[in-house]
Amino acid sequence: MRMTSFSGRCVALALAASLQFVPGTAQAANPNFYAGKTISLVIGSGEGGIYDLGGRLMARFLEKYIPGHPTIVARNMPGASSVVATQFVYNSAPPDGLTIATVQPTVVLNKLLDPSAKYVSEKLSWIGRVQPVTLVGLSWTASGVTNIRQAETQQVIVSASGATGTSAIVPWALNKLVGTRFKVVRGYVSQAPQFVAMERGEVAGIGSASLSDVLEKADWTAQKKVTILYTIAQHRSSLAPNAPALTELAKTDQDKKVLALLGSVSDVGQTLMAPPGVPKDRLDILRKAFDAMVKDPDFAAGGKVFNMGVDPLKGADLAALVSDASNAPAPVVERLRAVTRPQ
Repeated sequence: MRMTSFSGRCVALALAASLQFVPGTAQAANPNFYAGKTISLVIGSGEGGIYDLGGRLMARFLEKYIPGHPTIVARNMPGASSVVATQFVYNSAPPDGLTIATVQPTVVLNKLLDPSAKYVSEKLSWIGRVQPVTLVGLSWTASGVTNIRQAETQQVIVSASGATGTSAIVPWALNKLVGTRFKVVRGYVSQAPQFVAMERGEVAGIGSASLSDVLEKADWTAQKKVTILYTIAQHRSSLAPNAPALTELAKTDQDKKVLALLGSVSDVGQTLMAPPGVPKDRLDILRKAFDAMVKDPDFAAGGKVFNMGVDPLKGADLAALVSDASNAPAPVVERLRAVTRPQ
């Protein structure tokens, strides 16, 4: 009897010990884990612009709210509209809670369009959303293009980063579904050089840009140097009320569903995430710290400097939003893939 009881206790103790090392199990949070640690924050875009500036602001404030106050070091990893950074986080970064990332929301859409992309959006550990991101298509007014209908009668050259981001796929989709004549010039590292190219007259516009970054250039709007041709969303933005949402340009109900899915990136917005498989206790710590950070008035004030607002979404709700977008009806996804192929 004693041997049986002793053996049973050993098995129970061994099982309990083993559970401490299984990622995602419901162990109690270790408040001392992050003390003395360094967290790497990967920014999936080049320097400048709302993703870079927002990422660096998060790095500065998040340290304050993570128990143990680890050092957070931000580094840029641009490429393919944040796909390079997302694949790194998904496949190479250890799931230990010491790597986090902020990437463009188009990575969720990209996985739908390219199933071979080496990540699964729903499996990433979503920490939270700072704000929805309103993206718009632009033209330089001096180019002579001042509304979307003109793009149906004349060729309009617009810049883009890679073939996976909205700066390329939205003009291509509009060409197929609406009859526009956008010509997309790819290869720009980030949004900042696209702005320069438009000012210099190298291109007539940009296929997709952050509205907050556009509004930051006060002379552009005050002097009407740019025209917002469309909003990449399901509804118009109050900040650009004259620019039609993508869904308004659709000619059929089916096309409207396709353009609505294309516009869903706005709701995903500016986020923070981590690799899949981060232990639950550490993900909980990061989510709680994020929730506290976005309530900090100093964080909000810091974002206002570059037109970043705060309209947060908790990690669990963000994960549900990503899951919904990632499981869109197959016919709509197939149609979207067909109209966003490189032209």
